[in-house]
Amino acid sequence: MLFEKKKIVAVDDSGIVLKMLTKLLGEKYDLHAFSGGNRALQFLKNRTPDLIILDIDMPEINGYEMLKIIKEKEHLKDVPVIFLTSNNDKNHVVRAVAGGAKDYVVKPIDEEILMDKVHAALEEEASFI
Repeated sequence: MLFEKKKIVAVDDSGIVLKMLTKLLGEKYDLHAFSGGNRALQFLKNRTPDLIILDIDMPEINGYEMLKIIKEKEHLKDVPVIFLTSNNDKNHVVRAVAGGAKDYVVKPIDEEILMDKVHAALEEEASFI
């Protein structure tokens, strides 16, 4: 069990983005991808992943609302969250960080930047154990 894969939950309403994340992260990590926030929240009800990746603009529940719910849950409040979004407006970045997001990646996805940020978030999370 010492080398158990880190668990990542990714939520994005774009199937293309979810496929790309699966390609990038699926081999090294235990990735659970969701196209909607409500299904992801249901999954997270009794699970604590090592990292959560969220889109901001989603139809049923947006990333900010999800982040607020996540940070209010005792078992999820310390899980790092990375926003992955096409919103590069400074106000969105400020709002995300103020809400408790660990990092912010702008689409289109630069694979190297995303992997660096995922690795950094997971390394920092591991140092608290």
